Amino acid sequence: MGPQDRNTGASRRSSGLRAALREGAEPPGPGGSPGRPAPRGILRPMTIPTLALAALSLLALPAARLGADPTRADAPAPHLPAPQLTGRVVYEGTPPLAKVLPGTSEQTKGCCPDGGPVDLKDPTLVIDAKGHIANVVVTIEVEGVRAEPAKEPLVVDQKRCVFEPHVAVLHAGSKVRFLNSDTVTHNVRASSLKNDSFNWVMTPGGKEEVVFQKPDRVTIGCDYHPWMSMIVFVTDTPYHAVTAQDGTFSISGLKPGSYKAKLWHEKLGRAEAEVVVRPDGTSEPLLIKMAEKKKKT
Repeated sequence: MGPQDRNTGASRRSSGLRAALREGAEPPGPGGSPGRPAPRGILRPMTIPTLALAALSLLALPAARLGADPTRADAPAPHLPAPQLTGRVVYEGTPPLAKVLPGTSEQTKGCCPDGGPVDLKDPTLVIDAKGHIANVVVTIEVEGVRAEPAKEPLVVDQKRCVFEPHVAVLHAGSKVRFLNSDTVTHNVRASSLKNDSFNWVMTPGGKEEVVFQKPDRVTIGCDYHPWMSMIVFVTDTPYHAVTAQDGTFSISGLKPGSYKAKLWHEKLGRAEAEVVVRPDGTSEPLLIKMAEKKKKT
């Protein structure tokens, strides 16, 4: 047999070996004779990729069993919803009738270019037919927790000769941006005890900005239109809310524990309520009553 015949035979035996491994049979015998099928019960040879895949599958089994059995002591704790406090503020007794503030035709001129009426309802005490009180500020102070200044400014606009919103909460050190979206001139007069007071004239389309650094209640008014007013409630707690038109509010992010909710309203004064956030993050909804203080005689 020459060298070429020997090379041809070796090539055939190599091809037969690879085919036998794929089919699970014994390697070919001498001279390239076909191998016998692998007997049952004997493991077939496995390629390197197949062995690697099998090893990874075995490693994944314990983790899969852990995730499938949440009752095990070493299973991860289930995700709990963020704690949230909810409540409603109602008027105690018979609510007073809504007031309409004075405004002359000369004062209201140009406020509503479409010819509509100016809203002259008193915004300082808004109570619906069911006695629900709007614009009550609710705060909860937590020792060691302070709110960071907001990245974006609080926007207070003047539209149709009304401040929007009427009550807003601001983190101390944050910026307020006052806008004049009307076609008439306004002025923004700020009265504050702990921050700087000011009085700006704002022409149509005007914009002014200011930072209130300290916790305070800043009263804003307009001398051109005396029915216009709003409150910027500056605080250093991140847990706060303002009641909606139906008197409801919600505060999120409180950890389980006992707290005191403090309420403030520009006409009704102050109130307090005890709050307990349970370990599961829930709490009993609050129902808080407020009323006008009786005048001393």
